[in-house]
Amino acid sequence: MNQTLLLLGRHGLLALCLSASLGLGACNRAQDSDLPAGPVTPIPDGDGDGVLDDVDNCPILANTDQIDTDRDGQGDACDSDDDNDGVPDTGDNCRVVANPTQTDTDGDGIGDACDSDDDGDTVPDTTDNCPLVANTNQLDSDGDGRGDACDTDDDNDGVPEPTDNCPLVSNPDQLDTDGDGLGNACDTDDDGDGVPDGTDNCPLVSNADQADADGDGVGDACEPPTTGPLANCTGFAPATSVAEGVTGGLLCAVGDLTSPAVKICAAEQPSFGVDNRTDTFATLQYAVALLEPVNQLLLSLLGSISYNVVLPAPVVAGGFAGFVIEQPPATADVSLLRNLTVTTFLAGAQQEEFTTDATNLDLLGLAGLLGESGLNLLGGANTLPYDEVRLGISSTLLSADLIDTVRVYETCTAQEPAPATP
Repeated sequence: MNQTLLLLGRHGLLALCLSASLGLGACNRAQDSDLPAGPVTPIPDGDGDGVLDDVDNCPILANTDQIDTDRDGQGDACDSDDDNDGVPDTGDNCRVVANPTQTDTDGDGIGDACDSDDDGDTVPDTTDNCPLVANTNQLDSDGDGRGDACDTDDDNDGVPEPTDNCPLVSNPDQLDTDGDGLGNACDTDDDGDGVPDGTDNCPLVSNADQADADGDGVGDACEPPTTGPLANCTGFAPATSVAEGVTGGLLCAVGDLTSPAVKICAAEQPSFGVDNRTDTFATLQYAVALLEPVNQLLLSLLGSISYNVVLPAPVVAGGFAGFVIEQPPATADVSLLRNLTVTTFLAGAQQEEFTTDATNLDLLGLAGLLGESGLNLLGGANTLPYDEVRLGISSTLLSADLIDTVRVYETCTAQEPAPATP
């Protein structure tokens, strides 16, 4: 049976005429009387892809699928920039994914925007813990989901890699006893004496000879004292405490103005007063004034120094707040008076104060402190919690023009109870 398919008018109306039954003339008469009169114009399909030219997005290039990635009305088959990212397809490393920067991390010719393995480490980006840094082993020391290869803090201790002295072992305190640049947490010889920590009888105090007179397994260099103030202090401030010396007053300033400068007031090695070692000490050097003070204000103007220790956690009430100190043999007149004050603080607010001078040295067991050499425990039992303790020294001068010294061996946060009076 013969069939003729005609496209009529602009409306694209089709009339199917079965010439065997109606004939072409009958078919024409059967057409809608509303259609305009005139000859029938067929719409061509120039590229022969089955899509008529008036709807074909590439009329001169066969593209039956009519794909138009960037939806610009021009099919990919004849579009010179399929993803419309401004980079011609001939040079685009992601032809159908817009990526104007053309970033290609692994240099494989496939842009990151369409590469399933951007860093080329054979681990798909969807599961790669460093998708832009090659790390086939996927090592993640701190288990934070970010591989060590792209993690700026591999051990997650809050210290960035470039400055972390143990980049793969968490040590936020960065304690480095021997100062070798390797933190104690990952150093096999913390004191740098050549004896590994596992067999060192003083792992934090250098003692290459490993002398141990009493054979108790604790080297002589770090054997704790059995008598005296250091023994009475049963709790030292943690070695992670932060210690500093602060100076003030006219006499302290004068020394800095001289040429060469004379350090009348200074704090040397302040960290040694919180290092939990009995063989080291911080040194406080301060001025002794020349004139009889008339009031406390003049006192502080003349010269003062304080030794401040900020603790990593508060000391609860019922402990101790003080310092194990020593005054080397004094060159001053034995009648020289000095105010020694221990003050506690909590979150910056003053809590308690323990003060001593020549009139109350006996109250703290410090009789004979002035003008004599020896260790003394200065401070008192705290009834309020504190997270900072301060040793203050100021001069009340009588007759001498001197620079004096106090050594701070340790900061004490607990004291052995005094024996009961019979």
